[in-house]
Amino acid sequence: MRTRSPAPATVGANSGVQHRTGPTDSGDKSIIGNDLRIIGQGLKIISRGILQIDGEIEGDVQAAEVIVGEQGKVSGLVAGQQVLVNGKVSGAICAKTVTLQAKSEVEGDLHHMALALERGALFEGRSRRAATEDDLNKVLAARTGEPKRPG
Repeated sequence: MRTRSPAPATVGANSGVQHRTGPTDSGDKSIIGNDLRIIGQGLKIISRGILQIDGEIEGDVQAAEVIVGEQGKVSGLVAGQQVLVNGKVSGAICAKTVTLQAKSEVEGDLHHMALALERGALFEGRSRRAATEDDLNKVLAARTGEPKRPG
């Protein structure tokens, strides 16, 4: 009789329940593929986990972690604990940690506690460092018109 050890992502193999591990509580990753274009007046996309954008969004995006892929494009507010941009963003970014990778193009204000810009990143706007997370939440509330939920 052969037995296999369970995959690292499986917990409680006897119960048949799988749990993902990751940087967020839910560990889930939602992907907006490069063949999708999402447009809407007053549109808000909200995720509790990781949101990867490889398509195009005209509206606001909020998640624990937002990744704008190389082919991704967002026109609107991008908010999260972590925001990593390798595509295009036209609008404000509000996050504890903002990373603009080499192929990123950002036009808008950055509100952050930590900022990293790679060589080659294009940034047109203002960079505003917040001293505390409360300061970031105030900026986000002012931009969205509603208080930020704790994530």
